[in-house]
Amino acid sequence: MAPKHKYADASESLTSTLDSDHIAELCEEAARRSETLQALVRLEEAQPGRLVHSVRSRITAGRVELMTFSVTLRDTDGLHHVTTRILRYKVKRQWILVIPLPWQMIAWGIYKGFMYELERNVRVADPMVQTSVIEIAGASFAG
Repeated sequence: MAPKHKYADASESLTSTLDSDHIAELCEEAARRSETLQALVRLEEAQPGRLVHSVRSRITAGRVELMTFSVTLRDTDGLHHVTTRILRYKVKRQWILVIPLPWQMIAWGIYKGFMYELERNVRVADPMVQTSVIEIAGASFAG
């Protein structure tokens, strides 16, 4: 089994006073804004308290899944907690002649864009939001 990629534990957590439905709408907007010409973000599963998105290749008309990530919504004491995490991902490796380059997470840029776009969207709607973004395990950005 291949070792875990350095971004495999990337996540975001938000604590806001916005209601869960509004946060879910902001998630969908962040997903749309993080799409690129080569990849689209599709909602795969929507249950109360949980959304699952997949990043898919536009080149293959969405048939190839590059990454799957979840958004979990919890309500406690009038506050709404949101966490995101990567469920599945694909990696690739490029070579220069016989020298291997590090493994790359294919859809990392899309997921990273989603995390920061979600944070930005929620911050506009609720300036008092507490956020934390973890890109590499052990390092975090708190805003």
